[in-house]
Amino acid sequence: MLLNTGCFITGMLIMYLLNCLICVGHSVNILKKTQQSCAALFIESETGLQEIFQLKYIAMAEASRSEQNITAQKYIDQLNLQSLKTTIMRNYTGVFPAFYQHTMEYSNWEELEDYVNKLMKEQKEKK
Repeated sequence: MLLNTGCFITGMLIMYLLNCLICVGHSVNILKKTQQSCAALFIESETGLQEIFQLKYIAMAEASRSEQNITAQKYIDQLNLQSLKTTIMRNYTGVFPAFYQHTMEYSNWEELEDYVNKLMKEQKEKK
């Protein structure tokens, strides 16, 4: 009877430890996929914003705005875009779970761009 109880408790402990290990593995996989999706979203948003800026400058030129005015607007837009990138990355790193910080693939915009380029290259190689 005592042997059966000991085996049962040992089995339950092993099952609990394996369950925790599997849960951590699934969590890491989910975080990796989430990082990929966030990176693609961030880069796509920045690309769309750059295209909107170009359309804005064309409209300003057609509205007979001075070249100095358009140049000043470009400078202001680039400052705002840089501020937006910094804010995005600060918010992203701020909400990333502390327990999984070691799995973070990027923490600033340059690393994000490199990460996306690497992912795109890997996807092209798979095809």
